[in-house]
Amino acid sequence: MELDITIIEKLETVLVKIRKLSMAISLFAFVQREDTSTWDLVIGGKDIETKDNFDLIAKIIRETLNKNEIVEVPRLVLLNSNHPFLVGINRAFDVEGKPAKLENIGIDKFFIQTAYLFYSKNLGYPTKEKKYELEEKNVKIKDTETSLTTQTSIDIGDKY
Repeated sequence: MELDITIIEKLETVLVKIRKLSMAISLFAFVQREDTSTWDLVIGGKDIETKDNFDLIAKIIRETLNKNEIVEVPRLVLLNSNHPFLVGINRAFDVEGKPAKLENIGIDKFFIQTAYLFYSKNLGYPTKEKKYELEEKNVKIKDTETSLTTQTSIDIGDKY
């Protein structure tokens, strides 16, 4: 499924606002899992997985997207910097500036149909693997043990 360009632009605005808060983020991605047609906004970084951060980021999203657009972003997932999914993505992809669209990404036994990586930086994790070219479509990322679905998430649309 292709996303509306307005949603992509507004998510870029959300990223800019979050980065202005001086949060040490290393991942900002919009992810569509294989098992659902919905999308998750996944943000990772050092000590980011707190209720205060959930509330603050959800507030920024609600202020940036209108009521019709918010349904496109039903879930917010925060991952601390040691989470295997976050480490795997950060090792494989270095993205800043224009979002990169990735398709058919296997991470351990978890499959992502489509992902828009807005920001991915390796902030000091040991890098064993070669960086993948972003033009490649069927990318497999290895050496992770848990999946995104094990993380705490909130429904950011509940406030409407």
